[in-house]
Amino acid sequence: MPPNIDKAINLRRQCSHFRILVIGRANAGKTTLLKKVCNSIEDPVIFSPSGDVVISPLCFLRGLHDIENQLIFQSNPQFIFHDTRGFESGSVAETEKVKAFIAKRARSTELSYQLHAIWQVSSCSESGDDTTKWTTGTASPQIPTGHFPVIAIFTMFDGLITEAFTQLKESGVGRKEAKDRQNEQAQEMLTTKFVKPLMSTGYPPADHVRLDDMRLAANNCNELIKKTANALNDDTLKLLFVSVQQNNINICVNFAVEK
Repeated sequence: MPPNIDKAINLRRQCSHFRILVIGRANAGKTTLLKKVCNSIEDPVIFSPSGDVVISPLCFLRGLHDIENQLIFQSNPQFIFHDTRGFESGSVAETEKVKAFIAKRARSTELSYQLHAIWQVSSCSESGDDTTKWTTGTASPQIPTGHFPVIAIFTMFDGLITEAFTQLKESGVGRKEAKDRQNEQAQEMLTTKFVKPLMSTGYPPADHVRLDDMRLAANNCNELIKKTANALNDDTLKLLFVSVQQNNINICVNFAVEK
């Protein structure tokens, strides 16, 4: 048996799930994103660290979730998510809780208890300044995020396309030309308002991805899955992440071929 496959099997014996911390403000589309990743139409079941059901999904949707609790979708229980409370910019108490949580998980020697990745979720409907404030505040030098790859996720990109179309029309551009240029204009806006400020910080994420409205059946999060897998610097951990995919079979096949 090839050594990396043997390692992967041993890893799955130690840890049967992949654990992700989801950081983001309220209304950034976190719940919708996680449903898409797990191919679920149901809300997650929320468990305490000991495995007891402790809170209703409705509380999660209202931003009342405890970061220590575990969000698990019945459609794919091999993913375990931890959610911040949807803290707003300037919420020092919530930021400190996130810092303490990440530091504690980083100190653990148990793979099943550790975090494996962090997803930072921002809506393109937010202002770039606000996004940079809370993102850089969370990923500050006090947080040992070097243990875990951080992927910045910009949701609702289609809303930025609408905004770009409106700006072009207001500048005097004709409707047809505005339609032709709206995607390019939206990408420029995303880069200027969100990506460049974030990537120029002292602790930028490993990668970033833009997503359209995940409520639409035609949209998917394949690019997020690929970039998360590529950001993992351990091949066996990468195999663990790929192996828990139930909604992205092509990614599993492509990764296997590459290895």
